[in-house]
Amino acid sequence: MPDFSFIQITDHHLLESEEAHREGFVPGHALRMVMNHIAEHVAGKADFIISTGDLVEPPTEAAYGCAIKLLGLGSSAALPGPQRVNMAGLRDYPMYFLPGNHDDREQMTRCLFPDSEPVDLYNFTFEHKGVQFVFMDWGTESKAVFLPETREFLSRVLQSELPSVIVSHQHVKPIGSRWLDNFIADEIDQFWEIVTRPGIKEKVLGILCGHVHITYEDEYKGIQILGLRSTAYPFAKTDNVMVILAPPHYRFISIQNNVLTSRIYKVLI
Repeated sequence: MPDFSFIQITDHHLLESEEAHREGFVPGHALRMVMNHIAEHVAGKADFIISTGDLVEPPTEAAYGCAIKLLGLGSSAALPGPQRVNMAGLRDYPMYFLPGNHDDREQMTRCLFPDSEPVDLYNFTFEHKGVQFVFMDWGTESKAVFLPETREFLSRVLQSELPSVIVSHQHVKPIGSRWLDNFIADEIDQFWEIVTRPGIKEKVLGILCGHVHITYEDEYKGIQILGLRSTAYPFAKTDNVMVILAPPHYRFISIQNNVLTSRIYKVLI
């Protein structure tokens, strides 16, 4: 299996214009600065970008139009992509999109993947250089739900002989923040029962998460869990909601000899 690298970004919460404000932040400007940094420092070393959810908020046609314009998306790619980014020194750069709880699946598909039929859940896989990427959808509520369709999908695709990276919007293990950890699915034990089965656990290289707007590294029964700060506005790891002033992060991830490692980049804006 050839070695390769890719980039994770998450929780952009784009509004209906690039200049619009939320929580004292300008999500459009912040995402543009993150993409500029990626283009300047790491794009040439990576094969693609994955966004792990909450591309927009609210999920209107105008907000998705803002995302399309900002990222310079224009290909007629079918689900699950990749779409192609054209901005900030990036030309036809592959990018995959997993929706978050704030995204409307039908609207997102219609805007980003107009040649594809709308879907209720973004449960997809794609293969890259001998690694299976598993996009799993926890639904449209802030609190995750391990839906029967997603449970069946995950159980089936992890039977693959390929090593897998699980890509999730919601987080899958408590991080130590009461209000955020309340969003973990009530059925999370069912998720872990599937992922840690003998013969499956050994092939899971890691789980990438968004949703909590906080960067962290953790593990469960030897499986890496990697969370990432939002490009829009970060939260503090507190029991009650607290937005903090801190630079956005992105994660540069490498897979070498079936081992997943990563590095965090901080973007000063």
